[in-house]
Amino acid sequence: MINNQIYRQGFVLRVNPFLKHLAQAHFLTQPMAQFTGLRLSAVDQGRETGVNVAGVGARDPDVVLERSFPSPFGFLKATLSCEQIPRSAGRKTLNIMLIFLAVIVLMGLFAIYQSTRSIFELSERRSEFVSSVTHELKTPLTNIRMYIEMLEQGIARTAEREQEYYRILDSEGARLSRLINNVLELSKLEQKQRHIDLQPGNFEDVIREVQTVMAEKIKQEGYVLTAETRIVGPFRYDREVMLQVLINLIENSMKFGKSAPRREIGIRTRQAKDGVKISVSDTGPGIPRQDLKKVFEDFYRVENSLTRTTRGTGIGLALVKKFVRLMGGSVAAANNEGPGCTITITLPGQS
Repeated sequence: MINNQIYRQGFVLRVNPFLKHLAQAHFLTQPMAQFTGLRLSAVDQGRETGVNVAGVGARDPDVVLERSFPSPFGFLKATLSCEQIPRSAGRKTLNIMLIFLAVIVLMGLFAIYQSTRSIFELSERRSEFVSSVTHELKTPLTNIRMYIEMLEQGIARTAEREQEYYRILDSEGARLSRLINNVLELSKLEQKQRHIDLQPGNFEDVIREVQTVMAEKIKQEGYVLTAETRIVGPFRYDREVMLQVLINLIENSMKFGKSAPRREIGIRTRQAKDGVKISVSDTGPGIPRQDLKKVFEDFYRVENSLTRTTRGTGIGLALVKKFVRLMGGSVAAANNEGPGCTITITLPGQS
C-alpha cells in the first residue's frame, strides 16, 4: 500500500472510495443495515490506513462478527456489530409451527414404539429401524429450524429469496408428515386396522397430483419426472393409497440415485391381460439380484456400500407391497437393461 492506494494484479484501488463503495453496494441495501453496523478497514503491516463505518452504530453490542479476507484482498477487514437482533413479525406463527411439529413427532415416536413392539421375531431389524427413523425425523426438523432462524435474522435479501425459504419449509414439513404417516400406516396394517376404499377412477388424476406434491423436492434434488399413460377406461383403486404408494417409490428412487450421472424417474401405466400395470423406473444403481424379492420385507435394507451411507427406515417398499396386496394386486422389482430398476404394480382391471 502506497499513499493510501492499493496495487493488486494491475489495478490501483483508492482505499477510502473503495471501502465506501463496498458498504453502499453490498450492505446498505440489505435489511440488516437497519439494525446492524458495519466497519470496513484496510490494514497495512498491522496498521489501519482507511476506515469506513456504515449502518447503525452499536455502543454496547451483543453480537460482534469479524472477518478477514484471503488474498488478493488480505488487506481488508470487516466487523459487524449489533446491540439486539429484532424479533420477526412471524415469530408467533413459527413458534406455533414448531409446537405442532413437536406434537407430530411425539405421535410418530409413539407409533414407532407400538409397531416395533408387535414384531418380536424381527428384533435386530427393529433396533436398526428405530435408529434410522430417529435420524430421518431429525433431518427435516434440523432443516426447518435452520430456515426459520435465517428468516428471523433477515438473511433472505429479497422477497423472492424469502418465498423460496418458505417453499423449502413447506417441502420439509410435508416430508416429515409423510415419514410419520408411513410409520402410522405400517402400525395399522400390522394390526389389520387399515381399510381401503376401492372406487373406479381415472388414474391420470393421481399422477398429476403426485407430480404437484413432489415438484419442489424433484427440483431441489435435480431430477426429471416423466409420466406416460396407456390405460383405456377407469379401474378400481384407493386414491389416497395409490398417492402414498407412488410417492414412496419416487422418494426411494431419489434417495438411492443421487450419485447417478442421469437423474430421471418415469411413471408408466398400461393395460395387460392380467390387469393394469403401473411401473416406476429410475436410472439409479439398481438392486442386487439376490435382493430383488427381499426388498419388500419389513425393515429390510440391502447391505452394500451405498445403503451404509444412505440412511432410511426400510419400510417404504414394505408399505407398497402391503397396500397393493390389500387392493388385490401384486408388486415386483426388476433391474433395467441399462442403469436403474423398475418397480411394477399389477392391479385387477375394471370388471
